[in-house]
Amino acid sequence: MYNYGSITSLKSETNSMNSHIRYITAWAGFLLLLCLLIFPAAAEVYAANGSQIPSDTLPDLIREDPSLVSANLHPGEVVFFTNSHCGACRDADEFFHEFSPTHPEMNLEAYDLFNSTENRTAFTVYKQRYHLDHLSTPSIMVGNLTLEGSPDIRTHLGDILSVQQDQKPSTVFDFFKPSDSLSNHEEISFLLIIGAGLLDGINPCAFAVLIIMLVNMMAQKSRRAILVTGLIYTGAVFVFYFLSGLGIFSVIQTTGVTALFSVVAGCIALLAGILMIKDALIPTNMPTLAIPASQAGRISRIMNRATLPAAFLLGIMVGMFELPCTGGIYLSIISMISMRVDLMHSLVYLLVYNVAFVLPLLIILALVLFGLPPERVNEWRLEQRRVLRGVIGVVLIIFASYILYEALG
Repeated sequence: MYNYGSITSLKSETNSMNSHIRYITAWAGFLLLLCLLIFPAAAEVYAANGSQIPSDTLPDLIREDPSLVSANLHPGEVVFFTNSHCGACRDADEFFHEFSPTHPEMNLEAYDLFNSTENRTAFTVYKQRYHLDHLSTPSIMVGNLTLEGSPDIRTHLGDILSVQQDQKPSTVFDFFKPSDSLSNHEEISFLLIIGAGLLDGINPCAFAVLIIMLVNMMAQKSRRAILVTGLIYTGAVFVFYFLSGLGIFSVIQTTGVTALFSVVAGCIALLAGILMIKDALIPTNMPTLAIPASQAGRISRIMNRATLPAAFLLGIMVGMFELPCTGGIYLSIISMISMRVDLMHSLVYLLVYNVAFVLPLLIILALVLFGLPPERVNEWRLEQRRVLRGVIGVVLIIFASYILYEALG
C-alpha cells in the first residue's frame, strides 16, 4: 500500500525546498548586482577606438605611434573622472595633488561623479567619444588614450605628457563640451513615476498579507486599533522600500557605473516580465515570483500576535520578500532616475514613487474601515491576480526595453 501521508509530506517538503531555492536565487541575484556596482574593474589602458592595450607595452607604443597621444585632446590636457566616495579615487586624487605642481604643462580638468548629474553626463559623453561603454573611476582621458585605475595613471601619465611635449600633434579634433548635451536630457514625468508606483503597489503579495491580517483583526479589534495597525504595517513597507531604493541609488552615485547598473536592471526587469507573463498564462499553485511558501508559517505566526511591533515587523518582512520578486519596476525607475538627477533630487522621485506604491494598501485599509468586508477584497484579489501579473509583466518588458535601449543605444 502507498503511504499517502508520506507522499503528501514529501510534496510539502519539495515545495518548501523549491520556494527556498527561488527566494535564495532572487536575493543572490540582487546581491550580485550590488557587488558588480561596489567593486570596480581592474586597471586597464584603452585606445580611442575602445581596444585594450597591454599596460606593459604602453611606454614603447606611445613613442612608436604618435597618434596615441596627439589626437582628440590638446597636448597636456588631461580629463580626470573621480568619485569623492571611492577608495581607489582617493589614491588618484593624492597622486594629482603631488603630480600637478611639478608638471605645469598639464591642464587638468577634473569631474567628481558623486552627486552630480552634470559630471555623470560628462562622463557618459567622454566614454562615447572614446568608445567605452563601461568604465569605472578613477580614470583619465589624455590624447587618444584612456587610463583606468590609479596604478596605470601613476605609472604612465608622466611618460605620456613627456612624449606629447616632444612632438607636435598631427591632428587635433574639435571636442564638444559635455555641457552642450545637458539641455537635451529629458526630465522624468511624475505621471510615469506615479503610474509605475501604483502598478508595483497592486502586486498580489502585499495585498494578501494585509487582507489576511485585517480578516484576523475584524472580530477582535476596534476600528481604531485596526486603523493604527494597518497604518504601521503600510508604513513599514514604505520605509523598507524607500530606504532600499535610496541605498541602491547611493551605491550607483558612489561608484559612477550608471550604465552598468542600467544594463543589469534592464535584464532583471526583462526576466521578471517574462516570468510574470508565464505565471499569468500558465497558472500554478506556486508562482515563480511570489513570497516563498516556506515563509508562510512565520508570517502567520507574526500576524496572530496582532500587536503594533508585530505589524511593523510584518511590513519589513513583506518588503524583503517583495523586493527580489516584484522589484523589477522599482529597479527600472531607479535606473531612469540615476541617469538624470543627483542624490538630492532623487529623494523627491523616490518619495513620490513609494507614496504611490503604498497607496493601494491605504485604499484597501480605508475601504475595510468603511464597511467593505476584507473577504470580498480577497476574493477580488484571487480573481484578478492572473490579470495583474500579466499587466505587470507587459509593463516590465516595456520598461526593460526602454532602459536597455538607453543604456546600450
